[in-house]
Amino acid sequence: MRTEVRYRVAIAGAELRMLVLAPQPDGCVGIDLDSGAFVRAIFPTGSFPTGGGEPLEAYDVTTAPIGEPLDPPDTVRPEAVALSGPPQRVGSLSPRRAERYLQALRHPAHGPLLGFAGVSVPYWTLVGDRPSLALVEPSEGPLVLAGPGGYECRFGWQGTVHQFPLGDRRLGHELYRLRRRRSSPRELTRILGFRPGRLLVVVAGPIDGHCTKQVAALLPGR
Repeated sequence: MRTEVRYRVAIAGAELRMLVLAPQPDGCVGIDLDSGAFVRAIFPTGSFPTGGGEPLEAYDVTTAPIGEPLDPPDTVRPEAVALSGPPQRVGSLSPRRAERYLQALRHPAHGPLLGFAGVSVPYWTLVGDRPSLALVEPSEGPLVLAGPGGYECRFGWQGTVHQFPLGDRRLGHELYRLRRRRSSPRELTRILGFRPGRLLVVVAGPIDGHCTKQVAALLPGR
């Protein structure tokens, strides 16, 4: 079963007002404040928001002009929008104020997570007609565990235990620095400064012909 893909029309030169949820290697994941839809903003790797040298954080509010449409379109990430430059941080929202945007983007309580079962899917099967992002409210967990290829996040959702790679590099680096091999929700609360009640799950890749679900960020709950 496939869920609806909601994303804005990317018009070159228009301003993207975005609520940041998680940094990514080539940009960040956020919410388009004008449409309320998910957006995966792509901008030059290593660039910083205008007016400061600090990386973007969850719930920062940014603005940036949209660049030319991706050619060819990104079939893995249909929400992808290329920016013509790095976003400018113009403020931030508290988790309480951000709730009006987050509530509408919760993953439906039915069907497989992000439209396919398991952890990965062959790249050639993705044609851009399903979302690549989801906000999940776990029924148990999350736990972050050290695995053979890096940290992984385990959580319960809709009667099933899921375990995906942790895509949050900052959290992974902090856990490595602290030499944590297993972090409970209580320990994660101490490290993050909030109780993780939501997970941002994304489709990443392709790597070796497959795209993999990752937990891109742990976010505060309601």
